[in-house]
Amino acid sequence: MRGRGIGDMRLYERIRVVVVLILGVMAIGLLTWGVGKIYLELVGQSSSDKAAAVQTRGKAANPLTDTVLNLPAVKFWTCQVGVFQNERNALLRQEQLRVLNMNAEVISTNPWTVGIGLGHTSDELKGLRQSLADKGISTVIKQVVLSDRSFRVAGNGSQLTVEVLTNVNTILQGGLTVEALTKEKQIWNALAGDYPPKELEGLHQLYSQILGKTNYEDQKALGLSLFFESQRVINKFSGK
Repeated sequence: MRGRGIGDMRLYERIRVVVVLILGVMAIGLLTWGVGKIYLELVGQSSSDKAAAVQTRGKAANPLTDTVLNLPAVKFWTCQVGVFQNERNALLRQEQLRVLNMNAEVISTNPWTVGIGLGHTSDELKGLRQSLADKGISTVIKQVVLSDRSFRVAGNGSQLTVEVLTNVNTILQGGLTVEALTKEKQIWNALAGDYPPKELEGLHQLYSQILGKTNYEDQKALGLSLFFESQRVINKFSGK
């Protein structure tokens, strides 16, 4: 009887040890599963946050995919250097002036008119006109009037296109100012991204050239090309 009692106690101890081990393993397993579950949820949440951030940045870079741009009517002045009855002679005059490092543009047709410089008022162009006269180039200060324009901008880079063309129109309304020129640079840095529309690259380069000029007269001499390049972009979007 005594031997059986001792044997029963030993068996009970063994069973108790096994039960404790099983419970310990279960506890460790549950703890590991719980920690793993929390980790996966955190990782999933982090990935979701990243995806949402990327999506938000994508929308911010190009929130306008299809919009109508309305440009108010403007008036500005330029130094007219020639009026011609045919396009060939106008282009020849333009090329002659460009050989002399003067950014001349054909600003109208029938008759074809060639001009240099951009001013908000006629008085702003007196200095440029005198500078051209010193080089033997006679000019007439001429006003250019543009009616309000409206066209649709769609696709990649639409917001950048709208902002840059609006900025050009602001310059045509109020003249070349440091604020307007600097704003284009800010717009470009914020919205252009890695692949800006090719149609806008020439316009952006002109802005950079004008900003690089330390003399206001030199800036005004390039101003008409800014208008001309913006018209090219508008004609591109208008299908002309």
